[in-house]
Amino acid sequence: MNTSAIVMMVISMVFLWGGLALSIMHLMRHPEEADDVLNEVKDHHTL
Repeated sequence: MNTSAIVMMVISMVFLWGGLALSIMHLMRHPEEADDVLNEVKDHHTL
């Protein structure tokens, strides 16, 4: 592989894995509402 191919590969990997990391951080800070609903259902329907 030549230098330009390696640079493009690194840029695309950073873009891909960076987007994954950002989406995980966003979900950790702002969890989906379904999680809250499931916790309420578990509290009301204990065995």
